[in-house]
Amino acid sequence: MIFGKDADRKRRSAKAARIRALPDRRVMADSYVPALAADGGRILWVGCREYTLDDYALLEAQGGEVWTTDIDPAAARWGREGRHRTGDVCEADRLFSDLSFDAVVCNGVLGYGVDSPDQQQRALKALAAILRPGGRLLLGWNTDKIADPVAAGLTDADFQAAPLGDQPTRVRFDAVTHVYDSLIRRG
Repeated sequence: MIFGKDADRKRRSAKAARIRALPDRRVMADSYVPALAADGGRILWVGCREYTLDDYALLEAQGGEVWTTDIDPAAARWGREGRHRTGDVCEADRLFSDLSFDAVVCNGVLGYGVDSPDQQQRALKALAAILRPGGRLLLGWNTDKIADPVAAGLTDADFQAAPLGDQPTRVRFDAVTHVYDSLIRRG
C-alpha cells in the first residue's frame, strides 16, 4: 500500500505504468508513436489520461504539434497546455473548425462513451472533416465493448485501410481485447 501526502499521485502513476505495460500499449509506444512522429505535422490525440503523456512527448520531440481533446473536463490536466479542447468527439468538426490535422489517434474512445453505431459514425465523420486527405487515423477499440466498426462499414465512406510503421492495417492481441485499425482519409 502507498501512504502519505503523495499517495494518490503515486497510485495513479503506478496504474499508468501498469496500463503502459499492456501489449496494446507497447505496440502504441514501440511502433505507432514513432511512425507518427516520423511523419510529423499536426496530430490530434482523442482521449487523455496520465498514461498518454509519454506519447505526446515523443511526438513533440520529433517535431509534431500535438493537440488533445477529451469530453471529461478533468482530463484536461493530461492534455497539452494551450492545445487542449474539451468536447465530444462526435462534434470534433465543430470543436476544431479552425484547424486541420495530419493524423488523429482515437484510441479507447469507441466503446467508452461513443458506444452505438450511430455515435461511432458521427465521431468518424467529424474526425474525417478535420483530417486532411491522405491523413492518418489510428483507431483503437475493444472487441468486448463494441462490434467491429470497420466490418460494419462505418469507415468505408471516408477512410481506407493502410499500414502504419511496421504494423499491418489491423493488429489484434491474444492477451487483451484491444484492436488497432490503421486508416488513411480518402480524398
